[in-house]
Amino acid sequence: MKICFISSYPPNRARLSEYAQNLVKEIANRPSIRKVCVLADKATDIGENSSGNSKIEVSRVWIADNPLSILTLLWQISKLKPDIVHFNVHFQSYGKTRVANFMGFLLIPLSRIFGFKTMVLLHNLGDKVDLKKVRLKPSLVNKVGILVATKLILLASRIVVTVPSYAQYLKKRYGYTRVQYIPHGTSANVRLPPNNNKEKVVLMFGHMGPSKGLFTMFQAFENLSKERGDVKLVIAGNSHPNFPGYLDEIKKVAPPTVDFLGYVPEEDIAKVFSTADVIVLPYSTATGTSGVFHLACGFGKPIVASSLPEIKELVSEGASALLVPPGDSKALQTAISKIFSNRHLVAKMSEQNLMFARREQWCAVAETYEKAYLDLLNLKSVDNTNSYVSVTVPSCEDFQANYE
Repeated sequence: MKICFISSYPPNRARLSEYAQNLVKEIANRPSIRKVCVLADKATDIGENSSGNSKIEVSRVWIADNPLSILTLLWQISKLKPDIVHFNVHFQSYGKTRVANFMGFLLIPLSRIFGFKTMVLLHNLGDKVDLKKVRLKPSLVNKVGILVATKLILLASRIVVTVPSYAQYLKKRYGYTRVQYIPHGTSANVRLPPNNNKEKVVLMFGHMGPSKGLFTMFQAFENLSKERGDVKLVIAGNSHPNFPGYLDEIKKVAPPTVDFLGYVPEEDIAKVFSTADVIVLPYSTATGTSGVFHLACGFGKPIVASSLPEIKELVSEGASALLVPPGDSKALQTAISKIFSNRHLVAKMSEQNLMFARREQWCAVAETYEKAYLDLLNLKSVDNTNSYVSVTVPSCEDFQANYE
């Protein structure tokens, strides 16, 4: 099979670029995949990421927030003539503007009109996001825009979601049945040693924006610092590209002892996580399932997170986290203190998160995508089913050697 994969892609950051790289790498390793042609956004950083896999071909053909350049994707797709066009998207994948994202979603029905099978990996639902908490007005224009965008996306041959309840929601709210749940994917081949430093390190990691809950974390940290003198807060990551300069605003009001690391290159991620005693995700709203949550599980770290529906589903699927109400700094402080004071709890949570990561490893997720591609091309019964498809991800044959 020849797959055309449309996504932001490293060295660009955020907008699902890191996710795309992990998934494409493993999809290309599947035996039925002949070629993965990545149609990516033009790189804003110096240097290109080389996969080292001859089956992956990355072409930089579109620019975020440039509607005309986004439309050139259709021309590129028609030249490549893939078996399947795979869109890796959320509701702001193509930039900050409504027009750019509308053009991106319009490519889905246009690709079908041109005769291509389309699969949309949809990471979030606009209906489920608290717009105010991502600095969008809950205006009629925005609500109608989300509805129209959703309708365009649902013209795909197949939708994949990474949150089980999203599949149920699409069926109930929109009557859409060609939807399949496939887990997010993570790595579980690094067992980090416990942090033996004298300081207790709280880590927030990722691309920072208004929904990440930094103000709540600062309040909790200030109270923790009064309670004990050995706690350190590390913020690892830059401002999300949809919120340029956001961390510059945050640093002005942050406690002076907070350590801002900036962007962490992939080769240094394990080192940053190895110094952390707890990973904290105090999100005010969710924009899909959390990649940082999965990353923390892969490193076997205890997690404290907001009790949002998407996080609760990860816990119900077998991950471990202490959940606190969004925006509740006191509850956040209490949960972090509990992690610091209970070694038995930390060991139990760490082992449980490693096992969760084992079930959702990238190679197994890619195997499930391969089966979904084959199913889509063979026009099997999923296109006419009256219920969504739930997939249990298999284990990779070579996992055990990496896990031990």
